[in-house]
Amino acid sequence: MLRMLGVDGLDRSGRPLAASLAERYCGSDAGRLARGVLLPFVVAMLEYDAPARELALDIAARAIDLGLEAELLERPDRLAAAEKRAAQLLGAALARFDANRTAAREMRDVLGQPGEPWLGVALQATEVTAAAAEARALVADGADVLQVRVPISWEFAEARRHAGLDTPGAFELETPARGKQVRRGDHGRRAASSRPATHQAAHTTPAGSQRGLAALRKAVDEAAAQRRCYASMMTVTSAFAAPEQAVVAAFERIDLVAADPIREIVEDNLDPERALADHAFAHRLQARAGCRVVVGAGPLALGADLASGIPADAATRAGRALALQVLGVELALADGLPADRLMLGAVPAWAGGEGDAGSIFLGAWLRRVVFADQRLIVDGLAGWPDSPGEAASIASALTGAAASIVLAPRVPGSVSVVAKDLEAAAKTARALRGALSDGNLHGDAAELAGRIVATADAVLVKLAAEGWGSLLGPAGRGVDGERLGGSAIVERASGPTSGARLLGDLV
Repeated sequence: MLRMLGVDGLDRSGRPLAASLAERYCGSDAGRLARGVLLPFVVAMLEYDAPARELALDIAARAIDLGLEAELLERPDRLAAAEKRAAQLLGAALARFDANRTAAREMRDVLGQPGEPWLGVALQATEVTAAAAEARALVADGADVLQVRVPISWEFAEARRHAGLDTPGAFELETPARGKQVRRGDHGRRAASSRPATHQAAHTTPAGSQRGLAALRKAVDEAAAQRRCYASMMTVTSAFAAPEQAVVAAFERIDLVAADPIREIVEDNLDPERALADHAFAHRLQARAGCRVVVGAGPLALGADLASGIPADAATRAGRALALQVLGVELALADGLPADRLMLGAVPAWAGGEGDAGSIFLGAWLRRVVFADQRLIVDGLAGWPDSPGEAASIASALTGAAASIVLAPRVPGSVSVVAKDLEAAAKTARALRGALSDGNLHGDAAELAGRIVATADAVLVKLAAEGWGSLLGPAGRGVDGERLGGSAIVERASGPTSGARLLGDLV
């Protein structure tokens, strides 16, 4: 909500400003969390006649006590004024959503879309100046989709630290002015120091920050216009970041957002209620903004295996992945996300990593059948395009399903060469699909597909009957035995000082 009101960037100590303000106001107070920060923040804006970011900086610095300002909402005139102003601010944010959705559609109409499958390339640079130069070169050379990794959310880093767990997703941020690097594993927070932000860190902008994404969007648009073909941008987020990243994607015209609550529950140890609440809210914003949501091909769920001590065979693992992907899709549809706004992983990452052409083909074929209304994306083939034999994996995946995007985690050589190889693989796959007689599986492949689907059905039935424990088991918990994010789960309040009524207008 603070992001929608215009609170962005870092506070004076180098922490994400919106997160710092929310923690300062809500803390461990479940009542404040239930009522939300919207109306208290807006009534303070009116009281101090201050813009959102300036007020947020003062609150984060303890110059203003938002809790005291919230008491003004007990007065009917102040409450009415705050609701009116909040509705205006939210309306302005939604108008920006709508304008970007229209701009994206018009640019696609003018420039035209490249032929599928589109080649997606992950940006390697993590500082915005270097990333913008890399993006221009990649688009000019034939990349159709640029994938940008967003710095790990501050809340997720803190939750893992308190649980005694390492923080994944840290990266080195290049500093172009001095050629040095700054560790930015906690979204710009210095994990081992409480000193003020350094001059060097203060003048670097992560490519995946909102400011960085705005600069990248401009660079990509310019390069795409020169190439006369629209180029898309895709962000990859960490746990707890889904609602915030939905706002950023809508504000900065990001075309695709990789956000999968089931993966966060299974792989990141999130409390299921927290993960589903985060993504339910994000889906509402993404439906309004018109961006596509990328749901993975299903995580590798090993909790039940660890609980029993018996490892599952390949068909069982594939069936679980398919079941969890189905669950993620159905939840997104139930949240109001249109079917054509979903883009689904065609091959589970663990199957792609093993390089078994048969498993890759079968995984893609099953998803083409199960998800007939959604477009597919091939991701997770970790060695492509520079590992021997990976071209066969790409051809196998595209034979199983005509994917819209094929993502390359890195391109060591010429992008134009990789684009031509992908085009050749797609032509081969189309020829093979056309030669598959009736289009159905037969023999061992049909038998294996039947086992995978039967396992998927059984997983969903058991999950409905016994809950998440039937799937997750005891594995992956923190030192206190709790899943991450459970302390931030409350029932939303609907009283007069709550923003609940205004939230109903976000779609």
